[in-house]
Amino acid sequence: MINGELTKPFEAAKGLRQGDPISPFLFAIAMEYLSRLLRGLKHNKEYRYHPRCGKLDITHLSFADDLLMFARGDCKSVTTLHACFMQFSFASGLLSNPNKSAIYFGGVEQVTKKEIVQKTGYSLGELPFKYLGIPLDTKKITAMQWQPLIDRIVARISSWTARKLSYAGRVQLVQTVIFGIQSYWSQIFIISAKVMSPIESYCRSYIWAGANTITKRTLIAWDRMCLPISAGGYNLLNIRIWNRAAISKVYWDLAKKKDKMWMKWIHTYYIKSQSIMEMDIPQQASWMVKKIIEARGIIQQLPTAQLNQSSIKQIYLGMLGNHIRVTWRALMFHNDTRPKARFTMWMQCHGRLMTTDRLAKWGIQVNTMCCLCNGTNETHTHLFGECSFAKAVWGRLIQWLQIQVNTNHDYAQKMAWITAKAKGKSCAAILLKMVNAEYVYGLWRERNSRIFEGTSRTTEQVAREMACVCNIRAQGGMRARLQQLRF
Repeated sequence: MINGELTKPFEAAKGLRQGDPISPFLFAIAMEYLSRLLRGLKHNKEYRYHPRCGKLDITHLSFADDLLMFARGDCKSVTTLHACFMQFSFASGLLSNPNKSAIYFGGVEQVTKKEIVQKTGYSLGELPFKYLGIPLDTKKITAMQWQPLIDRIVARISSWTARKLSYAGRVQLVQTVIFGIQSYWSQIFIISAKVMSPIESYCRSYIWAGANTITKRTLIAWDRMCLPISAGGYNLLNIRIWNRAAISKVYWDLAKKKDKMWMKWIHTYYIKSQSIMEMDIPQQASWMVKKIIEARGIIQQLPTAQLNQSSIKQIYLGMLGNHIRVTWRALMFHNDTRPKARFTMWMQCHGRLMTTDRLAKWGIQVNTMCCLCNGTNETHTHLFGECSFAKAVWGRLIQWLQIQVNTNHDYAQKMAWITAKAKGKSCAAILLKMVNAEYVYGLWRERNSRIFEGTSRTTEQVAREMACVCNIRAQGGMRARLQQLRF
């Protein structure tokens, strides 16, 4: 029957291909038949449940085409389970792939193992094995077994495209891709410090040195970068705290919800109608269950507001705590400038750009004279506040913006004025923040061009480029306002 009309019978030549939009739905329908067959095993006297599965009638777990089936480690139970699957295969035509299927044992004698393997035809697997990308084992995962996670992160930062990124691009890669990889693991396992430490070291070394090897070179401490922007950080994820927050969220779900299979399992075999907030930690529980229950200490210390939200982010922010806010925080928020300009301005606010006075303190032989004005030694405050070249560029930008202000302020006075004017979300504040970021980046770029490339431009050329970039980056009402200004 096709479109309501009878047609000639035909034989299916090809199955569903990967990526077919209806294949997950059709597979779920097919697996429902298998689930019913397996649930019926509780009435079969030849089948005995896997230890700690009988109270909840757990016979299998299925996600897409990944299937786990459980039975007690005796020949009758396993062969009965296998016969049930073969009945499903005969009816549906879906067969197990012998190259991807294996049977795993725990606490079973060698003679029984050989007999079961011989009767089922599956290969003998070794623990740990991967399920949905995560290693499963009866014991705590060792540091060596975490190596694939570290290798994946190193592989991402070793590509030639990753090495060509700017500081801001590297930070973005770390935020999105690398932390995305580890956060998936963090929500499932307690990751030890032996694993966290090299991950942080690789990420830190990649941001500051662009290297795929661990180096000690860093301009701003990693812990500082993980602080909120309002506290002077760059809002990178503190993976140690995030891991603890993720496990605390698991504990919160365990205490508040009981609708998921794994929650029912823990309540059935460990909690047993006790108060999870007051119960003793079961000594016979696995190391993972013990760590989850131990997380109640973290939950109890959090404010009620964070607990009501019950998200990993809220728990993470609560664990991160309160920090002293920096005076220049307004320059970072709602800034539409280029990411690399924003990052350079952030480093400038911390006073961590590699000016010649800092290089000299490190013992590097370098000409300390300011290459922009050739008037005095280059320092952080001189380059961005007292240099005649910098003042001329800043004055030209202020003239373009039609702002009345004394352009002869020193560095501290100028920063205080910019910080005060940049507060809020008004068009004028957002424009000033963007202009200031492009000013810092453009000035630093001109300084580097003179030192490393031997090229130089006039103050008018430098200021015009900054104004041009601001015109391109501006959006909405700010763009309309800039179009009314003539440079």
